[in-house]
Amino acid sequence: MDERTQRRYALKAEMFKALAHPMRIYLLDKLKERPWCVCELAAEAGIDKSVASKHLSQLKAAGLVDDEKRGTLVVYRLVAPCVLDMAACAEGTILENRRKKLDVVQAL
Repeated sequence: MDERTQRRYALKAEMFKALAHPMRIYLLDKLKERPWCVCELAAEAGIDKSVASKHLSQLKAAGLVDDEKRGTLVVYRLVAPCVLDMAACAEGTILENRRKKLDVVQAL
């Protein structure tokens, strides 16, 4: 694999790492609705503002969200809504496979 290909796959891996925390996926779901400031997202999620900010920074570093300063507020918006479609697809597939395995076990 050449260096350019390695970098491309490293970026994809970083995106998956950013998705590897339930709170970050929740924040992405909220950002799908509309742009939110950090303080609103933190309150909505029931976490400290600093914790929300850290999660959002990781999502931004992965290229999934973007931010904009509005006075003293930092407002985040989702720039890659397709990752939520991918997550829903994966969740549906996993649940269907588990259901099939359970059906097989129950048939025994």
